[in-house]
Amino acid sequence: MNRARLFGAAVLSAAALFVVGTLVWRTVSGDVAGSGLAAARPDVVRIGVITALPVEKWVRNAAVEFSAASHRSGGAAVDVEVIPMDGLVALGKWERNEFAALKSEEHLEGLPRDGLETLQGFPAAWIADSRYLVEFANVSFQDRIGQDRFLSESEYGMRPVAKTLLVWGLFRSRGVPLLENLGPISWSTIHKAAAAPTGWKELGGDPAWGNFKLAVSVSGRSASGLAAIVAAAGEFHGRTEVSVEDVSDPRFGAWLAELILAATNFGGGGTSSAERVALFGYTAGDGGQFLESDLLQSMEGIESRWREPMALHYPRATTWFDFPFAIWAGPETSALQKNAALAFQEFLLSEAQQHKALEFGLRPIDPGLPIDAAAGSLFKRWQRLGVQKEVLTAEEMSPPHRDVLSALARWRDLNVGP
Repeated sequence: MNRARLFGAAVLSAAALFVVGTLVWRTVSGDVAGSGLAAARPDVVRIGVITALPVEKWVRNAAVEFSAASHRSGGAAVDVEVIPMDGLVALGKWERNEFAALKSEEHLEGLPRDGLETLQGFPAAWIADSRYLVEFANVSFQDRIGQDRFLSESEYGMRPVAKTLLVWGLFRSRGVPLLENLGPISWSTIHKAAAAPTGWKELGGDPAWGNFKLAVSVSGRSASGLAAIVAAAGEFHGRTEVSVEDVSDPRFGAWLAELILAATNFGGGGTSSAERVALFGYTAGDGGQFLESDLLQSMEGIESRWREPMALHYPRATTWFDFPFAIWAGPETSALQKNAALAFQEFLLSEAQQHKALEFGLRPIDPGLPIDAAAGSLFKRWQRLGVQKEVLTAEEMSPPHRDVLSALARWRDLNVGP
């Protein structure tokens, strides 16, 4: 072989190594959208985190601190975009593939440029209200592509980052006569109050208050509203695991319809029932079922505007929300984005951020961390209103099955409207 041929072979070998090396780097970094073969290391890795509404304020605050601390992924700065979204809404988008995940027969290498550009905004993680929502999404992925996209076990496995639960909240002036005349606060108690023909006149309150008004999202259009209906069905039937037959029972339907007649309707996008009570007071409800964190965050507004706070009462059967941080495991996000999401997950679980969660009325994941550990803890501030330091419950509500959600949606459409 002469010198020219040797030189040519060397050039071809070098070119082949360059191409292979570039493809390996693109696979590792996930950068497939660049033009040409050479993939430059990005200066900034952007990750979108779909975030349940009850933890949005805490997560958004943490995202600012995370970015300010100059956290990096593969040498690049990390920019966290918090995307607030109710868990049921997010589940529907995953099931309908509105985020445009790749189909089983699609591959990154074969996507046109506009397809690659669409993936630039693909969410890197989802903080759902409860784990069962993530599991329902995984079922849809199994049906569509044959595998989970949110993993339970692995380096990128989902982990809960905070907790809250459903509680009863009543204005003190309303709660006292209810307790005296109807007994401990429960769905049964609230139903009796809602069904009282002459309202507060026969409930022991001021007749000028009119009928009892219930503050709760009973339409089932939010994760907390769905949980409230499931809890009501559980109490009605005397069980913690609710079936399709339970929610489809005509007796329960008639009972629930009477409750809905007492429910106020102050719809407002992402506004919680507790926020609406803070804004509209008794017009929005004499009392109702709220997420503990929502109620504690709104308590200052309730007390300052309406000159009396709401007292907290804890249900016999507890409904927990654990806010799992689930990292997307599919090829739509790069390795750098996955690692950035993992770093943010770990940041939320850090001792400092778990203390910060207390300032937003969220209970820490670590059972060893007292809820009054932070100076600005809302649990400490509103302890006089009945806040339980440790939730001692005889029962816990089981997560609903997917067919229960469908049955409740049908009931809602028939009885409440679209």
